[in-house]
Amino acid sequence: MAYLDIASYNLKGQAFVACNQAGATVTLINTSTATGFILSNTWGSTKKLVLTSITFAYSTVPAATAVVFWAVSVAPSQVAHATTTAIQVYAADGSGARNDTAGKAYSVSTTPNLPVYSRIIGYSPTTPATSSGLTWTDRGEGAIVLVPGSYGQISYLGAAPVGVTSVEWIEVPQ
Repeated sequence: MAYLDIASYNLKGQAFVACNQAGATVTLINTSTATGFILSNTWGSTKKLVLTSITFAYSTVPAATAVVFWAVSVAPSQVAHATTTAIQVYAADGSGARNDTAGKAYSVSTTPNLPVYSRIIGYSPTTPATSSGLTWTDRGEGAIVLVPGSYGQISYLGAAPVGVTSVEWIEVPQ
């Protein structure tokens, strides 16, 4: 089993992070109008986005059960995301905002196709404030890779969660 040395990619300026700056309502996967957090690797990019961690934190205590997922596009698409509200991407080394990354983050996006659930991030029971945490982190460390033309988004089953999502990734040549 190989070890993903995230720090070495960060030292080379290849590690990035994006995070909502306010709570957002997450949408189901059965609509192309996604809200919450969407990470896209634009068609024509020469990079793969290797996801290293995904964190979701409720900003509003949920009233009912929810399972929060990371969902990915069913296939790469040449069609660009439309009606987008951008989230700023930052270099993970603290050197500031970056506008030259292959990865583009959005809090709202009309996606080119519908996604499928790929990883469970967490579960909130009906009384999450007293029985479990409201923040979950999936340290996939490379288990999910977004190729050019693909995207991932936060999604759910059950009650619609309202929260903040943070995603960290590295960009590597195809």
